[in-house]
Amino acid sequence: MFQQKRIGRFLAMFLVAFTIAAQAMFVGTAAFAEDREKVSEEECNVVSVKEDQTYRQENLARIARDYQVDPKYLAYIASVEETFQLEPYELFALIAQESKYVPATNMDGGSLSYNTTQMKLATAKTAYMAITEYYHKEIPYPNGELLSTDKYYATYLAGGYLRYLEDVYMNKYESYTAYRLGINGRLTFYENNGHYKSAYAVQVESLSRSFAQ
Repeated sequence: MFQQKRIGRFLAMFLVAFTIAAQAMFVGTAAFAEDREKVSEEECNVVSVKEDQTYRQENLARIARDYQVDPKYLAYIASVEETFQLEPYELFALIAQESKYVPATNMDGGSLSYNTTQMKLATAKTAYMAITEYYHKEIPYPNGELLSTDKYYATYLAGGYLRYLEDVYMNKYESYTAYRLGINGRLTFYENNGHYKSAYAVQVESLSRSFAQ
């Protein structure tokens, strides 16, 4: 399994609140592996007093409850958003829209879409290129088995790909639409509608705002 990167201080309280062992580690690919920070009891107490206002405990608890998702996975999504400097909760919203956090492999348009992010292999290769060449992060090369069996790896790819789309298009609606319809599909949507605000993109934006409230 793709190894989790360090979880920041702002997530420690959330992990403790759900009685997750902070010392648990994901068994991952050596190329990406980093030692995960162990959260001490003293640090947890500090975080409990000084709660981060971006990823509030009640927000993450509500998502975990509503979607029946492992809080560890939500903590990882938050760390990916931080790594790629995404807007808070936009990767949460994208994954919720794609799969409701349920990992599955589906046939879509003649090719497979993988895991919670529903990313296709061709898109995953583009994401790999962006993450390694533009953002200079070392990760394993994608394949169908890795994408289908490791939601943490799939999530890291999705976070990097979303960052790449937003850097290229400078428009969140265009970026979300491109994630869903593909880079060429977004152009077809624009030709037919004169804008990039697909129903998918609008829903991701709406979910992102609702998760942050």
